[in-house]
Amino acid sequence: MDKKALGAGSAEGNYEKKDGGVVIRGMNLRYCIGLLFVLTMVVSCTGNLPTRSTVIPQTDSDNDNKKDNQVKGHYALGVSKMKENDYQGAFVEFKKALEIDPKDKESLNALGLVYHRFGEYKNAKESFIKAIASDKNYSDAYNNLGITCAMMGQWAESVEAFRNALKNPLYATPDKSYQNLGFSLYRIGKYDEAIKSFRDSLARNQNNIGSYYGIALCHNAAGRYGEANEALMEGIRLAPEYKGNVQKAQKDFGQKRRSSTGLTEQDYANYLEILNY
Repeated sequence: MDKKALGAGSAEGNYEKKDGGVVIRGMNLRYCIGLLFVLTMVVSCTGNLPTRSTVIPQTDSDNDNKKDNQVKGHYALGVSKMKENDYQGAFVEFKKALEIDPKDKESLNALGLVYHRFGEYKNAKESFIKAIASDKNYSDAYNNLGITCAMMGQWAESVEAFRNALKNPLYATPDKSYQNLGFSLYRIGKYDEAIKSFRDSLARNQNNIGSYYGIALCHNAAGRYGEANEALMEGIRLAPEYKGNVQKAQKDFGQKRRSSTGLTEQDYANYLEILNY
């Protein structure tokens, strides 16, 4: 099976782990801090009972900490394997974590990214929904769900997911969800709403060059060809891979077929057409 992807970010390989979650750009590791060992004693029914000071009782809290550390350990190994492109190994580790705690949101989100990486979008969608069930404010999982729905052509569901991601005022990368929302709104013909979403993305991160391309597609679909050309040319000017080199951009657009934002061959053909206005 790119968090962006996935990523947190998060299905174009631009995902990342942050603030306890995975997105479309990289992830933080949670480290196992070791196991708690408990002293046990066998007492003969005829012998003396041990004094209270010699016994370390096993508590529910001890068991919970042990399980939590085991989950963190498997999760950390899974993330490490994803970074090494060993997605099968990552899958095994995330499943082990979920055998211990089926509701661990981070492992559920990460498992969804692995499924997404392998194109198993139905399973990825189910995993993201389970992660959200564990935390209704889990914006990274909402964003990943939106990307997965977009890849399945479920545009209305993707719009809802991206909007839910943006409801969280503590969401660290809303610019990504605004951009993703823009592409989904474009798909269902809501061009002016899409343009607003793309501009909201750029207001938060001017490096989201894809938003310029999205604005160009919306203007083109609405018959505003001059504005479409202006937006696309601005994106090409600012894109670090092009730096204003239109010929290089034309060649690249001619070779691309599909991206994790759901862009199609027709979209790239539209880019080439817009450049001729």
